[in-house]
Amino acid sequence: MEIEKVLQDIGLSRKETLVYLALLELGESTASRVSEIAELNRITTYTLLKSLEEKGFCSIFIKNKKQYFKPISPDQILYLLNEKKEKIKLILPKLKVRVNQIQEKPEISLYEGNKGISSMLDVIIRDAKTDKEILAYGNLTIAENLIKFTSLHWRKTRLKEKIKLKGVVDKIPENIQTKKWQEFTKRKTNKSLKNLNTYVLMTKNYVCYISFKGQLTGILIKSKEIAEKEKFNFKMLWGKRA
Repeated sequence: MEIEKVLQDIGLSRKETLVYLALLELGESTASRVSEIAELNRITTYTLLKSLEEKGFCSIFIKNKKQYFKPISPDQILYLLNEKKEKIKLILPKLKVRVNQIQEKPEISLYEGNKGISSMLDVIIRDAKTDKEILAYGNLTIAENLIKFTSLHWRKTRLKEKIKLKGVVDKIPENIQTKKWQEFTKRKTNKSLKNLNTYVLMTKNYVCYISFKGQLTGILIKSKEIAEKEKFNFKMLWGKRA
């Protein structure tokens, strides 16, 4: 069973394995004789032998006007595998280029209510742990409702993880913030954002859009391309005067 499993692991089907092992026992033989040893239908066996020949596990020759099949020696299996390995090495750079050319399909999720928004912000925090930065812009009213709905849990987690937040809002909140909050939070104002009905947060891989109409609703998008686009918008806002 161990021999059969290993042969299947390197690319042979279960029936191809049976045929190859039968051929090893015979040394060289016709398809009819191999089918008897492998206990398979003759036509099926012939098809499998042709498949083994294509994979390099046996050769075909004519003797006494009959078609015979001869297996490669077990030692040659290693040569076959090494040859395949070298071929893969040759095409590996081209394969990597193709991967880079394929744009990652965005993943979009909708969140509603207290628990939903908290779950969405947890995703943002987890993704920000590497770069230690979250960028944000939007309407302060929505941002304040966001804090209310999350009961300060998100803010405390962000400060504990030492994740910086840079934000552009329509006005600076009047409430006094702690020294640690000030250390990891930078804000600028842009009055035109009061007309925006959303608050946007972005990290390396995610963007979330939050709106407040009756209840907080969040749309979370996993996409590096969209995150880069929103970061561009943020940088434009950050560079403008209040």
